[in-house]
Amino acid sequence: MSVDSQPTLAATVTDGPDTRPAARTADVNGRREASGRRLPDWLEARALFITTVAAVIVLSVAGIPSHLAQDGYLALVAGRIIAAHGIPHHDYLTVMAYGVRWTDQQWLAQLTMFGLQQLGGLQLLAVTYVAITGLAFALAIAAARQLGGRDVPILAMLPLGTFFYMVTAVTIRTQGFAYPLFVATLWLLAAETRCPSRRRWLLAFPMLVVWANLHGSVTLGVGIAVIYGVTLVASGYRSFGVRGLAAPRGLAFVFGAPLSLLATPYGLSIIHYYRLTLFNPGFAKLVTEWQPVTSYMLLAIPLLILILGIVWMLGRSGRRTPAFDQLVLGMLALGAIFAVRNITWFGLAVMVLAPVTISGLLNPAVPRPRRRRANLTLASGSIVLAALAMVTALSRPTAWFQSTYPRRAVATLQRLVTARPDTKIFADVRFADWLIWEDPALAGHVAYDTSLENLTDAQLQALSSLTAEPGPGVPNTLGPYSVLMLNPTPGNRHSNRILLARPGVRVLTRSKQVLIATKPVI
Repeated sequence: MSVDSQPTLAATVTDGPDTRPAARTADVNGRREASGRRLPDWLEARALFITTVAAVIVLSVAGIPSHLAQDGYLALVAGRIIAAHGIPHHDYLTVMAYGVRWTDQQWLAQLTMFGLQQLGGLQLLAVTYVAITGLAFALAIAAARQLGGRDVPILAMLPLGTFFYMVTAVTIRTQGFAYPLFVATLWLLAAETRCPSRRRWLLAFPMLVVWANLHGSVTLGVGIAVIYGVTLVASGYRSFGVRGLAAPRGLAFVFGAPLSLLATPYGLSIIHYYRLTLFNPGFAKLVTEWQPVTSYMLLAIPLLILILGIVWMLGRSGRRTPAFDQLVLGMLALGAIFAVRNITWFGLAVMVLAPVTISGLLNPAVPRPRRRRANLTLASGSIVLAALAMVTALSRPTAWFQSTYPRRAVATLQRLVTARPDTKIFADVRFADWLIWEDPALAGHVAYDTSLENLTDAQLQALSSLTAEPGPGVPNTLGPYSVLMLNPTPGNRHSNRILLARPGVRVLTRSKQVLIATKPVI
């Protein structure tokens, strides 16, 4: 400041009028105006992403009745048991698994789902589930942007990513509570790979512990964490500015992440659960989602195209794509090939990681004029539409949520059990837990349910060969059961015809939703 300017400044400060209140008012008004512009600017810049998330929510809400099925009712039944008696250790719900050891790894998600149902009925449970899956989808987009993905590559990955995500994500079950944790874990470790921090990486361990009590897919989270640890150990000192941090931190993930699987009320016995579920070939014979993706060409063809595209993309990027990203995408791609249920996780990972690599292969983006008014209208309209869909679902009667189930069938079975208390019901897995949810007194009368891990290999084999004629080496699985409750979907038509053709079988009721018959006990 020059000497000549000092008296002028002094006169302004000491002799002129006090302008500080006016300055403060102008500053406050400026902040308010900036804040008022911030939300419209944010919405306008993300209009297409918001629209996609809203579309996922609206489609999920519209299909709630068909999405609330056997897995959801198992969670409600188990949650009711946990709320009344604590963590279960033995299964008393079905005939085939009566009294066997039950390691209920998903206890926390089940208790949460039951609590939501008790608080606001199936309405609150279903809408909350849709919100959770929508949140995971939104987090995947946010992660891709934060990691360096441009808008165009993210939008390019959304169609296939959304398709694979929606294949299994919409089904209301305990798995949905793991989706946000999956994205958060992947986001955190991908960010750490690119810009290591002092303490942020520690968040991965509490997330894995919570996940270990929600759903068995925590094994994927542990796998991602171990991959991160291995890449740190392999990179050695070069990964960090502070010498010596990479290897110890990597070892913490390699050995510490698997220990999170034991942080449950079951302790070491949880290992028995993972052995039964992860390495059980009998599941693929009974459950569609455990079958390889090649069993369903509608899924296999686009999955193969996407995997080939990612391989080509990674080949072009070379070392510009971190080894962590490449290994995670490879692990999840193999998982998606071996089991349909893993496609959802691969879809989420593609949305998070692929746009970052694609962005690195593109030339610098050329700014284009934005249609602000159209984008704002699209974003705000999508939000309103999604909110209306969720509010409408909350106002629906309970019967709407159970409209795909035969409500009158419960009364029929109750009459049969009342007449003969020793009645055993061989119900299709779709109906088993729903029956027990509707009438807890039917527990112990139903043959088996969705907890297939509680069955022996011989029982799983018997269920998979149910339509075979009993004889030498072929057990008469239906022998002890006097009631059959079959699912009359087109896919079961052939097997149902064989079962109903057996001697002594008499049909009691037949509809589009259920087929109930009686038979002599053998």
